[in-house]
Amino acid sequence: MTDAEIKSTYQNILHLLEKQRLKEALERLQLFATPLSNWHISEKISDLQNNYRMMLRYFFDGVTDPERHKLFVSLLANAYKLAEEIKEALLERDSHNYVFSQKRYFPFNQAVGINELFTQLQRMQDNRALSGLVEDSLHTSGKRKDNALQHEIYSNQLFKTLWLSVKYTDEETSLIKDLLASDTVALSDKCLAVSALMLSLLRSFDEDRLMLLIDFCIDNELAVSQRAMVSLLPVLAKYDLRLAYFPAIRNRLVVLFDNSMVCQHIKHILLQYARTNETEKISKKLKEEILPEMMKVAPKLKDKISLDNLMNSDDPDEKNPEWQEILQNSGIADKLKEFSDLQMEGSDVYMSTFAMLKSFSFFNEAANWFKPFDVNQAAIMELFENDGESFLAAMMNNGYMCNSDRYSFCLSLMQMPSTQREMMGKAFTMEAQQLKEIQHDEVLLSGTKQAELISNAYIQDLYRFFHLFPQKNDFETPFEYSLKFQDAWFYALIGFTIEEEREIAEYYFSKDFYRASLNYFQKIEQQTSISLDLCQKIGYCYQKLGDIDAALANYLQAEIIAPNQKWTVRKIAYCYRMLKNYSAALTFYLKAAESTPDNLLVLSQIGNCYLHLNQHDEALSYYFKVEYVTKDNVEMWRAIAWTSFLAGKMDQAKKFLKKALAFKEDWTDYLHLGHIAFVESDKKEAISNYEKAFLLSDHKLAVFIDTFFQDAEQLKAKGVDAVEMAILVDYLRYAVD
Repeated sequence: MTDAEIKSTYQNILHLLEKQRLKEALERLQLFATPLSNWHISEKISDLQNNYRMMLRYFFDGVTDPERHKLFVSLLANAYKLAEEIKEALLERDSHNYVFSQKRYFPFNQAVGINELFTQLQRMQDNRALSGLVEDSLHTSGKRKDNALQHEIYSNQLFKTLWLSVKYTDEETSLIKDLLASDTVALSDKCLAVSALMLSLLRSFDEDRLMLLIDFCIDNELAVSQRAMVSLLPVLAKYDLRLAYFPAIRNRLVVLFDNSMVCQHIKHILLQYARTNETEKISKKLKEEILPEMMKVAPKLKDKISLDNLMNSDDPDEKNPEWQEILQNSGIADKLKEFSDLQMEGSDVYMSTFAMLKSFSFFNEAANWFKPFDVNQAAIMELFENDGESFLAAMMNNGYMCNSDRYSFCLSLMQMPSTQREMMGKAFTMEAQQLKEIQHDEVLLSGTKQAELISNAYIQDLYRFFHLFPQKNDFETPFEYSLKFQDAWFYALIGFTIEEEREIAEYYFSKDFYRASLNYFQKIEQQTSISLDLCQKIGYCYQKLGDIDAALANYLQAEIIAPNQKWTVRKIAYCYRMLKNYSAALTFYLKAAESTPDNLLVLSQIGNCYLHLNQHDEALSYYFKVEYVTKDNVEMWRAIAWTSFLAGKMDQAKKFLKKALAFKEDWTDYLHLGHIAFVESDKKEAISNYEKAFLLSDHKLAVFIDTFFQDAEQLKAKGVDAVEMAILVDYLRYAVD
């Protein structure tokens, strides 16, 4: 079976289970398992079928069974488990996917057995601690690097063991529990275990693995618990529909979210996930707006700086205010301020910068994308051997740069000559110190700030892996669930106040995530009294999502609450116009014009409504008002020309079409001139204009003819015979051929 066939069959079975169509699901499971020829799986399916038949027989015989509901839920849960097991087995056998290729070869490339792995990880941490106590002369940098390389072998084995397994063996479960309880393994190893658990769970559901991930959420180490919470949310969202059949998980989650501090962290993480949806927009803005503008301004700044260097300033540290003036006048200062604000609120502003620095061989190993930054990592440790608390250490303590980017930064420095590296150091020292002071102040001001920095950095690490890893397409990304958390079962357990939900809703709304913000606004509306602000924002969300009927209903409700509000009136008019109810739209546009008589957009739309209502003279009066005020308004000239044609004012129509053509040629202007000539029975002039229109329309005859016949009713109304239209079109076809 192909990957697509396996996944399609698996999804069909899940659909049946979600609908509680258990008999059909079990029959599909049996067929799904056939290619495996695995008697153990076949026996499990037979047992489920037999148990279900027995339950049904008792049910129809009228036997009272208080455990019947519980049994049905258990059967569904076991069917889910079998679906996962069969899917994984088939993919491991047949798939060329990167993950399953790793699964096939990993058992043959383990450094030590599972039972010994924890012991080796402890020993590596002991060696690292010892290296900090022994004199350098006795414990050389070469020895430290050897230990680091050895540690990476074991930590990578830990990662792959937990990532690639479907159902943990007793030894693997024991390994994780030892990690949870231990104070003698490296923090980075615990963090790596959390990431491996998440990857494993996103690939396939397993009750025991999910319980272990929940255990990590209450780890004493903040770095571990924050990673676990970040990892938990997309897993819960993905498997939301089946959690009802796993009461042990639901009970554990109830206990977990009963912890107020956990809920506080989760609230921040929800917003941090939401911010990732802006990453591509920020990167695009940086590439297309900020950097190009800076390149334009750079020569001006260079000239200023060069000139100022000739003038021996009394104060060598004084900055020329004209430099800032150049930035202000260019508009870059505002963009940089916006960029800085985004960085301070936790948005991912470095993605585009560091995306180009993920080609180092270090990033060929999947585990390395998830490792917390560690100066003892073999690939970068020599950078820190002599620097101590230098700029590098300060830069790496920057809480606004994720772990993956810190590794990229260090690996880039490794490629530089020492002199150039030193120059880089001087450039970054001051900024690094400022960032460190800001971070330190924030931690003092807020006890949760450190947790926020950790979780935000980890989310950015995840974003880089799932968007930049060479085999990224072989992984399911957690970010597809980032705007769906509020729809999941666990969300109600967090206990948001109305004020907190409003804060999240407003954040989503400000970032144009209209589907998510609509869900929040509707929940808030159900819990509070109706308000103008809510009606308007719910209406606007519906409008942006394309549901004009729902948008109109909410705008009309807002109009009842606060009549004649300018913004609401215009939105109601817009909705009626989109629904082609031009009479109602006109009523509200006229109302809007009463409060804003000089609004040219409103006047234009009044003209458009009159046009659609075939009140041509009224439409022209409004078009002329707009044309009088605006300069070189070609679109308005065309509107006047077309409306004049419909009103039978051919000379006026020709005047404005020729005016538009003199300003800028457009094929539709020649088309309409052809219409006028056709109506006036000047067929020679009509054909001449139609040919010009065709030549300007990129020689697409089908497009031209379709557009021509869209105006057929208007031509008939002006006395043009339908037969003559057909003859003229065929004449054009012959002319083109």
